[in-house]
Amino acid sequence: MLGFALSAAGCASSQIESIPQWAGGEPPATPQRLASEMEYPPVNDRPPARETKPVSVEEQTRMEKELVAARDVQVKKNEQMKKDRAKMLSNMPKPAPAAGKTYPENTPTN
Repeated sequence: MLGFALSAAGCASSQIESIPQWAGGEPPATPQRLASEMEYPPVNDRPPARETKPVSVEEQTRMEKELVAARDVQVKKNEQMKKDRAKMLSNMPKPAPAAGKTYPENTPTN
């Protein structure tokens, strides 16, 4: 019987509003319901015309050149960084093997 009453109460919003909070009703800070239902967005209407114009071929070519130039700068910086890192690593002394440990490259071959 209680299940039927709760399911029937779910059908009408005015009945839900009258349920006390201790019984599972809406909390007191809940905003009031709208007087009318919200309308669905007009899915079949055409959007308004754009205010901005499409990019011209000249502007697009200019932007592509700027992007290529920026990419080339990054490639050069990356190559220089790799060279600097390789130089730094080649100048570092190699660590001596730990005492008592043998590694395959240090063992004599027969």
